Amino acid sequence: MSREELGEDLETVKRQQAETRLRLNLANRHITTLYSQVQDLEVQFKTAIKHKKHSARYNLRQKLAVIMGLKIVYLNYCAAKSQELERINQTLERFTGRQEEAMDTDTNEEPNLSMLEM
Repeated sequence: MSREELGEDLETVKRQQAETRLRLNLANRHITTLYSQVQDLEVQFKTAIKHKKHSARYNLRQKLAVIMGLKIVYLNYCAAKSQELERINQTLERFTGRQEEAMDTDTNEEPNLSMLEM
């Protein structure tokens, strides 16, 4: 494999990695939203039980069932995307010959100062 082909493959894998990360982050945001909706509906459902509103309880149960189903779909999607991202990262490691090291500093922390403390 020539150096040009290797460079093109590396760029393709990096593009796939960025796209997969973006999709995984979006799915995680959707899951967070769904969790908050479930909590809100559960509060409404308990209130409907307390006030003996049978028709409202039925509607709330239906909404809860739909949202819980969506949440399960998104959780499965996140698991699949996580596996795909792991596979892409392994492919990148093979291309680059080294592992990407994650920085253990905060975004507000200056990296030079963390090296001095060690």
